[in-house]
Amino acid sequence: MTMGGVRDRALGRSGRALGVAALAVLLVGLPVLAGCGSDDAPRVQLVAYCQGASGDGDALDVEFRQGAAVVARGSVPPGTAFTAAVPLGAVQIYSDDVRQGAVSEGVDTDGPYSSPAPDAITYLRSAEGCPEQPPPWTGEQPAS
Repeated sequence: MTMGGVRDRALGRSGRALGVAALAVLLVGLPVLAGCGSDDAPRVQLVAYCQGASGDGDALDVEFRQGAAVVARGSVPPGTAFTAAVPLGAVQIYSDDVRQGAVSEGVDTDGPYSSPAPDAITYLRSAEGCPEQPPPWTGEQPAS
């Protein structure tokens, strides 16, 4: 063999090795990229509650619960919506320790999940004096 023949063969082997390595990266990387953001996305929903007229006009202590667990809590004046990001599933809404209602009951929390639109808020309001729609979500929880 000539020196050129040895060089060609060596480049051929290293070129094949690079091709195999690139194929391996591609085969391993595609499933990772395909799953990016799907199962790892937080399974949350936005919930808002507003209670209008209140007897004394004092701030209302609002809690969003899932069973015995309090998943969000805030204090807001009457007529102001309290909005929070909470885990996907049924949410019971309490105002001053009195159950006011529930949202998302019967939602399948084990099935496929697609993140809701940023402005998709489940809104429950009681009494007059509440806005027709809750304010846009800013991503911040109100101080409690």
